[in-house]
Amino acid sequence: MANRPTTSAFDFTASRSPSIDEFASKVGLMLITWACLLAFVKKICQAVARRFCSYPVPISTASIPSKLPHPNPQGSAVPFDIPLMQATDDQIGAFMKFRGNTTWPDEKVHRDIALRQVAQAAAEYKGLLYEERTMKWIDDHFRLRLPKLKYPYVDRHWNGWSSFWIETGEHIRNMFLSSAAVLFEHCINGLFLPVGYLVTHNDIYLNVCLYSEVGYMTYATILIFLSYVYNKDVTVEQMHRSVWPLLLGHHISSLIHRSSSKRSNMLCAACSAWTDKLLTLPWTDP
Repeated sequence: MANRPTTSAFDFTASRSPSIDEFASKVGLMLITWACLLAFVKKICQAVARRFCSYPVPISTASIPSKLPHPNPQGSAVPFDIPLMQATDDQIGAFMKFRGNTTWPDEKVHRDIALRQVAQAAAEYKGLLYEERTMKWIDDHFRLRLPKLKYPYVDRHWNGWSSFWIETGEHIRNMFLSSAAVLFEHCINGLFLPVGYLVTHNDIYLNVCLYSEVGYMTYATILIFLSYVYNKDVTVEQMHRSVWPLLLGHHISSLIHRSSSKRSNMLCAACSAWTDKLLTLPWTDP
């Protein structure tokens, strides 16, 4: 049998069925590419949020709660009921002590600066309460499947987009950044590359799109499995654990769909060859 011509991992022009090594190298290349791209996009979005959406919360619009801990029922947020400008020192001191600051007020700090610290702490607590409601809603909806749940609507931001990052909990921030990264991937693999193929009819767009999608889904699937193994969220999406099974089903189904489409028989052939090779390894001998 004549030897099959081979191409490099960087050659996506050929539409024939690839060899095992070609398939593995191309998918591996895309996996590494997406691991780097997703991390880069997250860093960029985080830098933008810190630069443009993390301005100090105005003292005039901030509030603190009178009851500690603040009521946090499911559904819409319960607004803090004491405007910061009208709060007494005892009320502010009790709130700051509740938030772990036992040194307020610091006599060496100007009162306006001290009140800005209180506004910052109140905004962070506000974001924490929203995060707790959201995480509980996700768990109740996807894992416990409870009926008639009230959606956890976010409270009005005290300074619009300018300070919304301060009013956002850490987990919600991670979800926000991850959603931006996944949106970037969807735009590349689900829009730009397919449109490029439809406009030019050049197979390189389709080939790159298929390998890119398989590489990304493989990467995302591996991270979900690792999250289960180490009991730590290292997923691309950074969603609640209750959503992991749905994400896993989505990623595996996407891999099967890409491999079963008419124009991706080359991926199917390579997968089949990999399976045949695994079945002939020494540990499968009787």
